[in-house]
Amino acid sequence: MPAENTGRVDRRTFNAGLVVGGTTLTMEGLCGTAVAAETSPVAANDQRLPTIFVAHGSPELAVDPVRGAPFAQWGQAMPAPKAIMVVSAHWEKTRPVMLSSTDPKELVYDFGGFPRPLYEVRYDAPGAKDLATRVESLLPQSSVMRSERGLDHGAWTPLVHMYPKAEIPVLQVSMPSAEGPRGLFEFGRALAPLRDEGVLIIGSGNITHPMLELRRGLPRETPTWAGDFDAWAAAAVEAKNYGELINYAAKGPDVRRNHPTPDHFLPLLVVAGVASVQDAKPKFVLEEFEYNLFSRRSIEFV
Repeated sequence: MPAENTGRVDRRTFNAGLVVGGTTLTMEGLCGTAVAAETSPVAANDQRLPTIFVAHGSPELAVDPVRGAPFAQWGQAMPAPKAIMVVSAHWEKTRPVMLSSTDPKELVYDFGGFPRPLYEVRYDAPGAKDLATRVESLLPQSSVMRSERGLDHGAWTPLVHMYPKAEIPVLQVSMPSAEGPRGLFEFGRALAPLRDEGVLIIGSGNITHPMLELRRGLPRETPTWAGDFDAWAAAAVEAKNYGELINYAAKGPDVRRNHPTPDHFLPLLVVAGVASVQDAKPKFVLEEFEYNLFSRRSIEFV
């Protein structure tokens, strides 16, 4: 059986008193109301689509309209995709690469101890059958397998804001982390042709993800070591210095503190690989911190 990390998140690791900063949650359109169209109404797009890195942060993003607002605006500003492909920090496998179900499936609620409304969120996007077939053609046939898995929270928590009607077919592709940073970069390069076929490629993680620091409590301001790592990554992205990102374990400041495990940084390498093929220009869509620890820096490569 191939090794797999589904990246389950436990709410007990977060400070229960700082869920949404006292903001009243608007649940309409999120809990059980997003119903997919039978077929995608989005026409094929002859315009090259961006590829993006989304900082998904806490699963509570899905039910927080304040934290979700930048993603809603982002989705409206981009060209409408024909389909969406997501690589999330919460689905890691060795070979073979796995594809999520191409039939509508229940979401994967891969976390514990969060408020009940979060487990009632629906995102019934159509299955991306054509995209699954195309991904198989871009990767060696022997290294790809289909599954019956639904979308995990690294995929659906940003999507409920970016594309709330759930009309666009979505395919999640597992992240072959065992290939290492260079292998993940090349994995992204192999998938780059999808940009010219109307597919929005999303990498979902966080540039800083210091989960162990939560044991100390939440800091009153962003620690220097977290700000420095975020700034280092931003500078490498802006300069298109992808070799620096690939060698993050040696080059990034305080890397072990910012990433006790690498899973949330690695989706950035996949997206960087995609972007490198057409020399895409990066722009920062969101630059801030969640809980003063988790960078929300999100990037669009155009």
